Amino acid sequence: MTGWLIVVGPHSGELRDRAGAVNPPFEPYVDARGNRHTFRTWYLEWLERRETATRLSRG
Repeated sequence: MTGWLIVVGPHSGELRDRAGAVNPPFEPYVDARGNRHTFRTWYLEWLERRETATRLSRG
């Protein structure tokens, strides 16, 4: 899996995924509700998961 940040065009700011197959389409990253992620929303979700994991590991 390879993630791409789209920087120009109508989807600018969105994150997309491209599987390893031969020239597959770019699929948008989506949240739990099915909304497309921007870099900001993806990063904040990622950061929250990391913070939660750190708190749990510390007991």
